[in-house]
Amino acid sequence: MAVAFTDEEFRLWAEWLAEEFGHRWGPERRGILRTRLEPRRAALGLDSFDALLFHLRFHPEREAERERLLPHLTNNESYFCRERGSLDVIAGEVMPELAKRLGGAQAQVMSAACATGEEAYTLSILARERGLFTAPGSLRVTGVDVDPQALERARAGVYGEHAFRGTELPWRERFFTPQDEKTWEVRPAVREPVRFRAGNLVQDGWWRGLAPQHLVLCRNVMIYFDEASVLRAARGLWEALAPGGYLFLGHAESLRHVPVPFELHRRPGSLFYRRPLEGA
Repeated sequence: MAVAFTDEEFRLWAEWLAEEFGHRWGPERRGILRTRLEPRRAALGLDSFDALLFHLRFHPEREAERERLLPHLTNNESYFCRERGSLDVIAGEVMPELAKRLGGAQAQVMSAACATGEEAYTLSILARERGLFTAPGSLRVTGVDVDPQALERARAGVYGEHAFRGTELPWRERFFTPQDEKTWEVRPAVREPVRFRAGNLVQDGWWRGLAPQHLVLCRNVMIYFDEASVLRAARGLWEALAPGGYLFLGHAESLRHVPVPFELHRRPGSLFYRRPLEGA
């Protein structure tokens, strides 16, 4: 028998998800939210969605259950070389500028909300294609995501055909090793500078323990955030960036109305933000 998802339960869930993860669940997405919550409610044998929320908030095993629920709530859709306009600017302008400015110091690059890792490995590949940061230890790419299951897949570095839909076969053959007819594994040289760690972009301090970042990609995640969460995420990204650092968002995202003093830059097919250099 179907279990009702009441108006009050939806309101409480929407408020909790906004507070914990920054997710925006408007009334038009109520049915989607119910569908995504239902597998965990049923698996736990709970008789209401209110009971599931109580379990996630107060049960001794709540952290483990949140890890199980997150893949149902987050959109881990990603693929290699996504949004080519931004990648062309990064490879043709940003990375050469960083290589010149850093003068051999390690470049710190981040894929924020990295999902299953395609973007993080793409950044490593871009540097190799341009012959930049080739010395051992000259590049560190950090992928950050809230979903531990997505991070496990990212660390494994094994991908199916769907992840390569933005690329050509010769490109794949240069940077990946076939495992069987359907899967490919990231080659060691591409994998070497890449690390992954857990982090929630709407929680204070997620950037602590990381070196100041020279380039951050945070694409196609803030479109799911409410207004307050966008502000929290923008402030966190500001803190994560080194002075002069670059920030690329998705093509449908903007910080136009966010009171964080990024500089906006435009290029054909792309726009990006910078944290100003100190003293600028």
